[in-house]
Amino acid sequence: MEINYEPFHLAWKTELSHELSKACISAYKENFGKEPTGYDFWDFSTNGVAPVSMGIPTIDFGPGEYKLAHMRNENCDVSQIIDACGFYTRLINKI
Repeated sequence: MEINYEPFHLAWKTELSHELSKACISAYKENFGKEPTGYDFWDFSTNGVAPVSMGIPTIDFGPGEYKLAHMRNENCDVSQIIDACGFYTRLINKI
C-alpha cells in the first residue's frame, strides 16, 4: 500500500530582527553569561503551531536535547531544567 505523508502544520521562522528574538537573545545572555552559539530549526511540530496560527510570534526553547523530545528515551539533567526556568523568568521580564 502506498502511504503519502502530508504535514499537518507548516513550519515557521521568527526572524532574528524581531523584538521577540531580541528579547530571547538578551534573556539568554543574562541567564547563561554568553551569546547563543547557534539556532536550530526543529524538524517536528510543537504546540507552538497554535499561537503561530493566530499570528502570535513564537520561539520554542527548552531544556534537554530537542531531538529526544516526547520520545521514550527523553531525558535531561535537572540543572538544565533550572537553567531553562531562569531563562523563562528573564524573558518574561523583558516582554
